[in-house]
Amino acid sequence: MNLFLILTVLLLVLGIIGSFTPALPGALLSGLGIFIYWWSTGYTEPGTLFLVVSGFLTVFALLVDWFAGAITAKIGGASNKTSFMAGIAGLFGFIFLGGPLGVLIAVGGTVLIREYFKHGKMKEARKSALYSALGFFASAFMQVMITSLLLIGFLITLLF
Repeated sequence: MNLFLILTVLLLVLGIIGSFTPALPGALLSGLGIFIYWWSTGYTEPGTLFLVVSGFLTVFALLVDWFAGAITAKIGGASNKTSFMAGIAGLFGFIFLGGPLGVLIAVGGTVLIREYFKHGKMKEARKSALYSALGFFASAFMQVMITSLLLIGFLITLLF
């Protein structure tokens, strides 16, 4: 079996895992895997259409990953500073509390506490924290769907 094919499939699988693990850039790994395979075949496989579609999906997934939590927290009433602080807390939550649950606890807790101290209204703080949690889950779901589609699409292109 081709070493580049193995590397590509490994990166595509890591992309799916990275979709719900904040320390791994899931979509970026998936896109990189496809690009590496395309390069290794002398720019012939996968075809141009698949390459363009997978490139678009990779960029779209990255945008969703970067902005979904901030957008939903903002929709829920959180400030930009709160959203930024929640992003940093999510990284620490992943490292010290472990995995996606740690991120969710850190992000939700940061939004809740910051918005409560900022406005003094628990109802608005809970709403912002709930929206940020929903954004986290929606982003993870979209990431898993897109990276899974990239893996399935790549495998299909190899067969046909």
